[in-house]
Amino acid sequence: MITQQAVKPFGLRMPPELKTWLDSRAEENGRSLNSEIVQMIKAAKQAEQKVTA
Repeated sequence: MITQQAVKPFGLRMPPELKTWLDSRAEENGRSLNSEIVQMIKAAKQAEQKVTA
């Protein structure tokens, strides 16, 4: 498992409407914005791996 100290901050610029959508999605799922983005990226990675397997 990756510790908090091993994760380096990453600045991300995005259009305001995308951030609003992500904020809403994170709130609906009971996650922070960061956790929601990480979860979405993990899901996309898993989906891509299933397609290429």
